Amino acid sequence: METTIKDIESNLETLPKEFLYQVNDFINFLKYKYLKEKQYEIPEWQKDEVRKRMEYSRNNPQSFISESEMDDYLKGLESGD
Repeated sequence: METTIKDIESNLETLPKEFLYQVNDFINFLKYKYLKEKQYEIPEWQKDEVRKRMEYSRNNPQSFISESEMDDYLKGLESGD
């Protein structure tokens, strides 16, 4: 059975007034949780791109450099070498 706004309103009308703040807090919590989950949804195209890059790294390990090599390269760019 689907819950409707009318069902919720009926329940709220029979609820003692001192509990309304708790209901409101819970509604705010649910909205926050929903928005937070939506905010961190990863689009399918991005997942596909990560899979593609992971496959490339497995097939071409020689194409990657270490962090220290990258630091040296960037320092060289900064100093104009």
